Amino acid sequence: MPALNEINRLEATQFSQLFGAVYEHSPWIAERAFALKPASGFASRAQVHAALAAVVQSASDSEKVALLNVHPELAGKEASAGTLTTASTSEQASAGLTSMTAADVEQLRELNAAYREKFGFPFIIAVRNNTQTAIFGAIKSRLFNTRAMELNNALMQVGEIARLRLMDVVNE
Repeated sequence: MPALNEINRLEATQFSQLFGAVYEHSPWIAERAFALKPASGFASRAQVHAALAAVVQSASDSEKVALLNVHPELAGKEASAGTLTTASTSEQASAGLTSMTAADVEQLRELNAAYREKFGFPFIIAVRNNTQTAIFGAIKSRLFNTRAMELNNALMQVGEIARLRLMDVVNE
């Protein structure tokens, strides 16, 4: 785990390689965030996160939706096929999603399908901050929101996932 002084010495491609997975399957965020590095370097892990978040905030609406759509569904087909990223696998396991009953998996898949049908992107929640019960409650309640509300909710959750992943990447 590199320290900030090491991160501040990275070239653009090295920075992108290190932080490219902080946002699921979206290395473009790290690529753009490198350009936001202060001349004196990043002063904290929070400042690195702020640069990454600023890229997402300034992205086009279509880029934001594309960012959401590269996230896997919770306990979805990627989990069944074993094709989740290492980070997603660990995160879903931490919330008990990999040890659910068959009935719970089926219910979550039905909720995921209803959510995607309504909003056009998968339900996203920072599972490391939640329990299985909380996740089920959140998806059920968020199904009553508008698309604009859910776009904001999903982007905030993606930002929290990135913050948590960043803590695993940068030693402060």
